[in-house]
Amino acid sequence: MGILFKKLVRDLREARGQFISLLIVVTIGVMFYSGVNATFRNLSNASQKYYEEYRFGDIWVNFYKVPESLIGKIESIPFVKMASGRIVMDAGINISEENATVRFITLPDVRENVVNDIVIKSGRYFSRDEINQCLVEEEFFKAHQLELGDIIQPVINGNEVKIKVIGTVKSPEFVYTLKDGSELMPDSKKFGILYIKNSFGQEIFGLKGSINSASLLLRSGTDPETAKTEIERYLKSYGITGIIDREEQISHRMLTAEMDGLKSMGSAFPMVFFMVAAVIIYIMMGRMVENQRVQIGILKAQGFTNLQVLCHYLSYSVFIAVTGNILGAVAGRYLGMGFTKLENMYFHLPLDGMRIYPDLVIPASAMTLVFCLLAGYNACKAVFKIMPSEAMKPKSPEIGKKILVEHVKIIWRNLDNAWKMIFRNVFRHKRRAFLTSTGIIFSTALLLIALSMKDSIDFIIEQQYSNIQDYDIKVNFSIFLNPEELSSIKNIPGVVKMEPLLETGVEIQNGWRKKKTSLTAIVKEPEMYRIVNKSGEIVALPDRGIVLPDKLADQLEINLNDRVYIKPLLPGKEKIQVPVKGIAKQYIGMSAFIPLDEVNAIIGEGAIVNSAVLRLKDSGYEEEVKKVLKDMSAVSSVQSKADSLDALTQNMAAMASSIGVMIFLSAVLSVAIVYNTATINIFERQRELATLKVLGFKDNEIKKLVFNENYMITGLGLILGLPFGNWLGKVMMTTFTTDFYSFPFVTKPLTFLLSIILTIFFTVMANVILMRKIKSISIVEVLKSRE
Repeated sequence: MGILFKKLVRDLREARGQFISLLIVVTIGVMFYSGVNATFRNLSNASQKYYEEYRFGDIWVNFYKVPESLIGKIESIPFVKMASGRIVMDAGINISEENATVRFITLPDVRENVVNDIVIKSGRYFSRDEINQCLVEEEFFKAHQLELGDIIQPVINGNEVKIKVIGTVKSPEFVYTLKDGSELMPDSKKFGILYIKNSFGQEIFGLKGSINSASLLLRSGTDPETAKTEIERYLKSYGITGIIDREEQISHRMLTAEMDGLKSMGSAFPMVFFMVAAVIIYIMMGRMVENQRVQIGILKAQGFTNLQVLCHYLSYSVFIAVTGNILGAVAGRYLGMGFTKLENMYFHLPLDGMRIYPDLVIPASAMTLVFCLLAGYNACKAVFKIMPSEAMKPKSPEIGKKILVEHVKIIWRNLDNAWKMIFRNVFRHKRRAFLTSTGIIFSTALLLIALSMKDSIDFIIEQQYSNIQDYDIKVNFSIFLNPEELSSIKNIPGVVKMEPLLETGVEIQNGWRKKKTSLTAIVKEPEMYRIVNKSGEIVALPDRGIVLPDKLADQLEINLNDRVYIKPLLPGKEKIQVPVKGIAKQYIGMSAFIPLDEVNAIIGEGAIVNSAVLRLKDSGYEEEVKKVLKDMSAVSSVQSKADSLDALTQNMAAMASSIGVMIFLSAVLSVAIVYNTATINIFERQRELATLKVLGFKDNEIKKLVFNENYMITGLGLILGLPFGNWLGKVMMTTFTTDFYSFPFVTKPLTFLLSIILTIFFTVMANVILMRKIKSISIVEVLKSRE
């Protein structure tokens, strides 16, 4: 086997460009598989440990007001392992020249084990001597450059309350800190969590001896859905305003959705690289075996068996697979660390360590070997049936015949000789052209998906912040108000229009299917808070009935004009039946809509509102209007659309990185596939190209023969790759859709054009690399050889 090993080394050295490009493809596939899956495991392991150590809740129950003693009754339920009562309230605060919202959550005055416990990052827990102390969520603390001992002054019931900052904390309940499901990206300058003493919370919110929220841990093996049903039945008389389980909790759901996306990406994208590597190996090894017929014949004549020769050629595939796995595993470790840090910019999990997982290398190695060996075996097996004496003869030339294009006289007559040679070479090697175009198809699809990600985000921003939410400021109230009580807001200088809203929780039921969601009541002909359909057209509110979001309609299998039951999540309310008069498209959040005039008929509380949207004369009035609103007693929070939009655009670092990575990957695929197949093409046609040089063809004319063939195959790949990428992108976006947000796959015409330009550019790059090979063809050496 020493001879065969020397031959292996010599062949690798002579075709090092091809093997290096192939090795890069395999390495990236393994690196991507191990790196992305390592990121998934880092986040998964860190979150599980975090959840267990600090008792992350299984169920949350919200009330208007219940006695603290209710927690003891809840803990007596057989399947409840632990329960904690607390007060949860939102309030406004003017801090570091920002109008922000803070969520107050009460903790025991003396530290004890609670559900959704906190991690103290700096400072200390509450002391006995002071009541007005708070622990601030770490990101909010950093965003406003606070220091321990600072005094902050949130506005509660119209009064500024002075509170001393004594520490920074994190909690498993807020690894991804969003105010509600209408937001997509966290903004630590605009929203944060403050933990205060339970006694202090009861005093400032007027809930002496009462709570408005309970967090529950369930015993092992308890089904959350069954538990929710039983708890709701048990606590029915206490006036539940909402009940959710862990899967519906915003922070956990966002984290889970991200991890599911990583898991899918870590499985799907490496397969593309392994398939492209298999295509390249199949083409390369097939041509190598054909071009080394004489050497194979000599080896057989000297006593080497078919199996030995087969194993020798398969060793090329093994070498690529093993080397690619080693390099990919090492690179994957660093990719996993980078991806984990990037993801944790948003989730803030306590990461003990970031590492590559050895067991991830095993499936990556297995997949690489399978793809490489199958491709190598199928490329090499045919020639070993030939007898040594026949193998040592030059292969008989293929019988010449007309190709398909030659039968189309009007086209063929108008082609020059160079293009005729190109068409004949492509059509006489149809399998190689098809396999090459397959690689281009995959790379084009990746490129289109990457570039369309920005189009999709831009589309959502345009729809959500221009077409649907065409207001400047949204103000939320801590109590229900009569619409007439909002007249003072209309008179604030700079406000040109106001529309009242009611946002509350309801349960919608269709047969045995039911789901809790939010209900938004808006004015009959809204100008600032509109409803749109899938085409982006405004949906008119019906005189009677309800408009449902498409996601909810699909989940409950509701069609237009069906009748559904609505049960308000308010104490003592019963369900009523209403017709479905419209299906709306929502990209962020999930809410049903009714006319504000129908609130009393459905909810039975008279004319009430708890929020309003405002349009300003111009942006210069925004800060002053927000300041006036914050000073109003019933106002709980003020949201600026401009601030939300800025937060969304500033937090797109992960998306920009993903786009850059995918463009790089598509470039690697394009260059590798074109370079390898063109190299084989040049090697096979050395005598032909050398003969053309003798006949007077210049290097530039020779290059056109090879390069235009590459462009032709790239064109075929583009024709098939663009629709394939469009389909694949829609499938991908479907997997990322949740109740909180949905990403439509949007591709602008300019994106299609840019994908075409970049794919052609990658082909040009491969052609530039190949120029040296064409110039280096030696007429004397090539023409004096027998083959």
